[in-house]
Amino acid sequence: MLRSISIATRHRMFSTTSAMRMSEGEQHIHNKLTEALSPHKLRVVDVSGGCGSMYAIDISSKSFEGASIVKQHRLVNQILKDEIKEMHGLQVNHIIILFYFIHKKNNNVLI
Repeated sequence: MLRSISIATRHRMFSTTSAMRMSEGEQHIHNKLTEALSPHKLRVVDVSGGCGSMYAIDISSKSFEGASIVKQHRLVNQILKDEIKEMHGLQVNHIIILFYFIHKKNNNVLI
């Protein structure tokens, strides 16, 4: 089935680039999460075919440190509670990206 989808559509499903602008709904959710969580990484994609009834969110934020996945989901749901009322579904993937490079000469930890 994936083979029948055009390359542009497959690309659109997985990323938003400057060439492919975010929809109004994607931008609204992106702005709201950025304001509330100051995420390191954030990607919002309308996976409903453009009608705005379902979004996929990939997010990484320092606000999630130490919180269980359930608490992280609750935090995102609380921030988007008004928007969720109008949706059929929401996919939230929490990307935990903590890359540490330990420099042995002076024991500094660089993030």
